[in-house]
Amino acid sequence: MTNSDWKISHKILSYVILVLGMSGNVAMARMPDDTLGVKVYYPCGSGDVSRIPANAPCLERFIHDLDSLCRLPFFKPFALTVTSSASPEGSIGRNRVLSHARAMSALDFLNGRSEAFRHISSSLDCSIDEQTTNDMAGQVKVSHYPKMRFSEVMLCYSQGEDSLQAVSPPVVDEVSRQGQAEAPADSVRTGGLPAEEAGDVPTQSPPRQGKGVAAERRPVLFVKTNLPYDLLTFVNVAVEVPLGRRFSVEAQYVNPWWNSVRKHRTIELRYVSLAPRYYFGKDGGRYSSLFAGLSAGWGKYDMQLTRHGVQGELWHVSPVFGYSHYIGRHWKMEYSVSAGYLHTDYHKYTQKSGTPYGDIKVHDYPWVSHTFRSVLPTSLGVSLVYAFHGNKAKTHK
Repeated sequence: MTNSDWKISHKILSYVILVLGMSGNVAMARMPDDTLGVKVYYPCGSGDVSRIPANAPCLERFIHDLDSLCRLPFFKPFALTVTSSASPEGSIGRNRVLSHARAMSALDFLNGRSEAFRHISSSLDCSIDEQTTNDMAGQVKVSHYPKMRFSEVMLCYSQGEDSLQAVSPPVVDEVSRQGQAEAPADSVRTGGLPAEEAGDVPTQSPPRQGKGVAAERRPVLFVKTNLPYDLLTFVNVAVEVPLGRRFSVEAQYVNPWWNSVRKHRTIELRYVSLAPRYYFGKDGGRYSSLFAGLSAGWGKYDMQLTRHGVQGELWHVSPVFGYSHYIGRHWKMEYSVSAGYLHTDYHKYTQKSGTPYGDIKVHDYPWVSHTFRSVLPTSLGVSLVYAFHGNKAKTHK
């Protein structure tokens, strides 16, 4: 190789080293991406982040780390995401509502406690991923359910190389690190939310359930009164007992007993009925949807508004259709109507005064019983319902 060839090769090699050095400097100067996150957990059936005490320190640490980052000159947030989830218990509709409530609860806590986070959340488009895990029922152990009830806030940011050495905060997950467990399994209702069936959840971590078994909080008894009957002073009460996930049976008792001899008025009725029901709709498992049933009733009556009145017995068989919905954690409203076959045997009478026996009711001649049969409406219900809840074992196959 001649001296001229060596000089040319040396220049080419120097040029390549210079280019590689420049590209390396460019790579070193690129703004690296990093994340700051916090993950909190919730009791079964709750969307309130404060229900587990260990959540507050996690969120406060997240706020502290965020404030430290905001003091760096090259800190630049560019994405904010929130992921929330509900465990498989309960209906998918209620779990969607619950998952949304958990995401909003974490955001509300951070917005209310941190001015820096409030500024970032208002300047970025927050991506919220609300998950339900109903399709995983029976595929994962029940002992894993508590970790499926969470919300996770993740902030993505970029920062200069110099500031990268200053702060390197990890994802705050104190609850998971400490093995924080939650209350056992669910079905709402959270401040305005009807959640997975919410119940009284202890603030401390309860022991986990046995394998394959979860405790589900479900209605076990409904007590109700028909408001139109109450307005007519017809004393009434009904009890509905769930027999399955969508089946129930209702027993009703009506017993007004008003008698005024001087005013010639009598309203006396002893009536009982029994009605099995089936609930339709997505929320039928909580007995809050459209329903249909068959009512059978029997009673004795004495009705008098003037000196003349009727006494008799009746029975009927009627299909029942209606709708039920929650208006509070334990309160429901129910609307129903029934029409069917009615049979009654009755006697007409006239009230006589001044007899040796006082005021008496004398059956009209010829003292025979009259019969009335027809298909017609038999009841109209607008009922106020109180629901009693209890824990029921639920096994996932």
